[in-house]
Amino acid sequence: MDESHPINQSGSLRTRAEALLNAMPDEMPTVSTKDVQALVHELTVYQMELEIQNEDLRDAQVRLAHTRDRYADLYEFAPVGYVTLNRDGLILEANLTAATMLGADRQKLLQSPLSNFITRESQDACYLHRQRVFSSDSKQVTEIEMLKVDGTRLFARLESIIFEFEGQKGCRTAIIDVTTQKHAESALRELNINLDQSLSNRTAELQESIANIKLFGEAIAHLREGVMFTRDLHDWPAPKITFVNNALCRLTGYTADELIGHPPSILHGDATATETLDMIKSELNAGRSAAAEWISYRKDGTPYFAEVFVTPLFSDDGKRTNFVSIYRDITKRKQDQAALHESEERLQLFVKHAPAALAMFDRDMHYLAASQRWLTDYAINDEDIVGRSHYEVFSNIPEEWRAVHRRGLAGEVIRKDEDQFELQEGGKRWLRWEVRPWYLRDGSIGGIIIFTEDITKLKKIDMALHDREERLRAVLNTAADAIINIDKRGIITDANPATQLLFGYTQNELIGQNVKILMPQPYRDEHDDYIARYLATGQPRIIGIGREVMGRRKDGSTFPVDLAVSEVDHLGFFTGVIRDISERNKLQREVVAIAEEEQQRIGQDLHDGTQQQLAGLDMLVQTLFERLTTISSPQHQNLAASKHTNPSGDGESNCDLTECLDITGKILKGIRRTKHDVRDISKGLVPIKLAPEGLMDALRELASRTEELSGVDCVFKCERPVMIGDSATATHLYRIAQEALANSLKHAHPTNLLIALDSENGQPILRIADDGIGIDPKAQTKPQSTGMGFKIMSYRASLIGANLTITPVETGGTLISCKLFGNGQSPGK
Repeated sequence: MDESHPINQSGSLRTRAEALLNAMPDEMPTVSTKDVQALVHELTVYQMELEIQNEDLRDAQVRLAHTRDRYADLYEFAPVGYVTLNRDGLILEANLTAATMLGADRQKLLQSPLSNFITRESQDACYLHRQRVFSSDSKQVTEIEMLKVDGTRLFARLESIIFEFEGQKGCRTAIIDVTTQKHAESALRELNINLDQSLSNRTAELQESIANIKLFGEAIAHLREGVMFTRDLHDWPAPKITFVNNALCRLTGYTADELIGHPPSILHGDATATETLDMIKSELNAGRSAAAEWISYRKDGTPYFAEVFVTPLFSDDGKRTNFVSIYRDITKRKQDQAALHESEERLQLFVKHAPAALAMFDRDMHYLAASQRWLTDYAINDEDIVGRSHYEVFSNIPEEWRAVHRRGLAGEVIRKDEDQFELQEGGKRWLRWEVRPWYLRDGSIGGIIIFTEDITKLKKIDMALHDREERLRAVLNTAADAIINIDKRGIITDANPATQLLFGYTQNELIGQNVKILMPQPYRDEHDDYIARYLATGQPRIIGIGREVMGRRKDGSTFPVDLAVSEVDHLGFFTGVIRDISERNKLQREVVAIAEEEQQRIGQDLHDGTQQQLAGLDMLVQTLFERLTTISSPQHQNLAASKHTNPSGDGESNCDLTECLDITGKILKGIRRTKHDVRDISKGLVPIKLAPEGLMDALRELASRTEELSGVDCVFKCERPVMIGDSATATHLYRIAQEALANSLKHAHPTNLLIALDSENGQPILRIADDGIGIDPKAQTKPQSTGMGFKIMSYRASLIGANLTITPVETGGTLISCKLFGNGQSPGK
């Protein structure tokens, strides 16, 4: 039974009370029976009060336990992780969410540093965050990158606040997973980059559109017809006038300031037909254009007949935004209608011989006139077509064209610059057409005129040009070299994305600037003279020839480039192709330096070894020559003869011969040693035998010679023969192995070296491994930036079409692998 239970606690109290009672003196005070009964009553009441208190205490403890359980559930299963840290960053408490978030057992988290779950890049930020928490009473927030137990990374926001418990300060931290938010932000940044690129590509089109809009505005301002723009705030014609052109001002006698801001009804009067206005309002409210004639009034009150064409303008989302009205003064036309009637015969003649396909119809769509071109284009054999119904001649006219005819007969002018038609015999046909009404003497519509022009050939040419432009634009956008167009003043008109990457300018910063901003001195001052001289004399310095010059980036740095410039004469601009040759020049200098260093090494070897040995041989030969000259002299021979008769003199003669033999032996030994040295030097120049197995022999000898010279164990391993038929490829592989061994001995300080030659799927692979101190991790991704040796190995690998990788060995050291693609033949083969 739980001793903390109130009943048990009550029993304990009784025991303690009895003990106190027993400790009291034996002499009890004398009390009366009445007092005893009163005392018993009070004790009984007090006992009941205690039992009630115990019951209340038990209920309170049950509620407290439920509350504690709910708190525990909220704490353990909260949507964010909670940890409690001490000042040193040790985890004192952690909820289940934090353990799940980090992928760790909760018990193992306790007393572990939180830094164990922080990436190296975020260690400083986490440390500074903890320092701010313990130095401030307010909540501190930071974002870091954390590591799960399995190595998975996640982005987290830490929200921490300090608390004090039992005299010690601690830190309560909420860990909120914001990985999804970070990924969304990254995707948003990438989207913004794509949008920026798209915006750059559209800038030129926008500028051209703005120019076209300006030209359009100028054209409207100078049209002979009056043009009026009104807003769509209410039903037409209540909207206020927002724009009028000069022709409308001349027509009405009002100035633009007097018209703008007023409704179009300023031009109406008593004689203006209200039914016509109602018809226009109805058409416009239905989203259609409307045309009508009515009497308008000038500023001085003079009436005139006006032909008005009103059409609504819509936004991309289909919302009506404005109305545009075209006014024509048809007073004179009304007066001339009689004369027009008299000229119908001349009109027939004109229509017939018009150079375009033209036909005139009455209100019932009967032919009144048709040009010869109309008959030819639509294969109408009956030249006497006047009076026949258009729908009889072309019985298969679709409903959409009939609707266009009806709109024209209602007074609307309909036109389309490009329209595609499917021919019955197959194929497609493009037309430019217009349908407009013609008017009788009384101003009523007498019929329509249809004008068509076959633009199929022009459309095909336009589509071909568009496709060609798109292909050219795709090539320019993906080209690795910078490509720039300039006009004859040297102003940049276009630049591909590679130009922006190479020079550091945005396209907006380049377009409109003189190309001199990409040149340092003295090219900058000379450039204008180059163009002027070429345009004047036709003699090129760079244009059409190309040369190596210096380029200048936005930050002011310069670099060498290959520049090729060509002239597009019929378009009046120049195109320049620019290639950064910094790496090429650097590699050329390095190759020259290596060649010079190799020549110096060979010269030094010849000077320090072979030449010294030859000098020693020269001295021995001189000594031998002198001794032989002495022996062959008459005096020496007479002396030898006398000694021959005198046996006591044989010792000196034998000594001379022995000395000569000794010198001759030394000369022979020196000559052999010199041959050996010369052979070693020549092997350094041509290390590979001209045979498929030559690389294996050369690598085996390289391992042996490396071990002999360095004292480091060097082993050559080749489990199965690997044949390299191309001597150039074999030589490059040998040099890579030689350079790798030299780098390892110089920098890694190994105790063991391995050269391995093998093949995987028919592709030769060379490996050089050591057990030295290893390499900088950066060299795994950018070996060319770590030193001359790695650059040369990478360069040689690229020459033979091989892939060179440099990786660390798990047990320590470095592994260099060079894998050929193919059967070992050099790319030139």
